[in-house]
Amino acid sequence: MSPDWLSQVLLPWVLASVMMAMGLNLANSDFAHTWRHPRRILLGASLQILALPLLAWGLVVLLPLSPLAAAGLLLVSLVPGGATSNTFSYLVQGDLALSVSLTSIAAVLAPFTLPLIMGWNLEFLSISSPELRLPYWHTVGQLLLVTLVPVLTGMLLRPLLGTAILEWVLPKVKVLTGIAMIGLVAALFVSHAQRLPSLFSIETLAVLLMCVLSMALGHQLAKRLHLPHASVRAITVEVGVQNAGVAMMVAFTILQQPGIGLVPLLYGLLMNVPVFLWMFACLWRDRQLAAATHIT
Repeated sequence: MSPDWLSQVLLPWVLASVMMAMGLNLANSDFAHTWRHPRRILLGASLQILALPLLAWGLVVLLPLSPLAAAGLLLVSLVPGGATSNTFSYLVQGDLALSVSLTSIAAVLAPFTLPLIMGWNLEFLSISSPELRLPYWHTVGQLLLVTLVPVLTGMLLRPLLGTAILEWVLPKVKVLTGIAMIGLVAALFVSHAQRLPSLFSIETLAVLLMCVLSMALGHQLAKRLHLPHASVRAITVEVGVQNAGVAMMVAFTILQQPGIGLVPLLYGLLMNVPVFLWMFACLWRDRQLAAATHIT
């Protein structure tokens, strides 16, 4: 299968279907309780929108990354979370409503902030050129079509389908879109295997540090602000898990720069390692606490 067809045609459609599935899962009640606690929203959104790009720049300054790899890492820091972060929040028994709210805020803002900030990043990295640039409104339009519009479409369809149909459709949609996204990432990985850096490389280190440090930052700040246990976990996941599919689409489809897209592709694969380890640690701790409580 042609790498160009995968990135130019299939990736935007699969990404849009994943975002629409997320919209089908959203209801007004998901947001009502969360917005009564604006401090949690403000912390999570600030970490995603402000702290994460600054963390990425810190890694770019400290690590000897190539300009294109640095651009890929900075691009990952600018994309919103996605259905993956909501799934991890659910699995780790975090505040799912908070997770969904933070994902939704990022999905609304990212189409407008990403092309602007990424354009500046390319200039700072001295790799901006007429061939390598993000035309602002064109990029905004494409991002809206594959992120915000599908989410809103799913939310509008939700009340029209009815409870019975939703209960039958949603599990199947989740499985299908999840398989499609995993399959696409695997296909992109295979098609670009010769260009991908070794798993023992500076790019791998940058990706893993980005994920681990962002999760640690979210976790520690949320704990220091004495947020509820479930909110701490939701913020940890939302800050640490980015939507690599959006970053890949920007790199492969809009910029048409596989060199930039390889780091988001690597991130999409490797971010699961620290997240799964942390998730299992949380679940083990929950079992230990439950056992201690039962004995008491």
